[in-house]
Amino acid sequence: MTRARLNDLTAPAKEAKSFDAWFFAQPKKVQEKMRENGVLPYAEMAQPRHVFNIDANHPDWAFNPTDIGRREEVDAFISRDHVGVMLKGFMDALACTDNFAFRRHVELIRWALSLPGCLSSRLIGKMYGRSHFWMRARAKEIQRTVNSDACGLFPHVNARRGKNKPLR
Repeated sequence: MTRARLNDLTAPAKEAKSFDAWFFAQPKKVQEKMRENGVLPYAEMAQPRHVFNIDANHPDWAFNPTDIGRREEVDAFISRDHVGVMLKGFMDALACTDNFAFRRHVELIRWALSLPGCLSSRLIGKMYGRSHFWMRARAKEIQRTVNSDACGLFPHVNARRGKNKPLR
């Protein structure tokens, strides 16, 4: 069987749906014979990959140092502590939601990643109506999906005080 080739998909949607309905109403043997002869339903036609043609010589694809002001890239170092502060601010902002289901998920992530200011696992478990052991299992799932460097991002903070105590 040959691979579907690019076909003209400019037919109006109503006619395309009508043709597809007719095509799929045919017996399987008739459908296969039509496919062998190059007749495909619109649903199986290869879709164009780009909305526009790609111009390899377009100026946005390359940087020319003589084009002053065209593009400016900066290499800057952001410390781990600064990333932690930004992450905490981001998580705090997410927790300011009116949606209870989203809020408890944010608190679960905050607790799973040992971020400062998180609620206790038992309190989050009560929010879910689940046990502390379920919380630990769910946190392990979250930790597996996150880069290991992100877990315990604040060891210097959590070592001196409990992670569940709010920051001063």
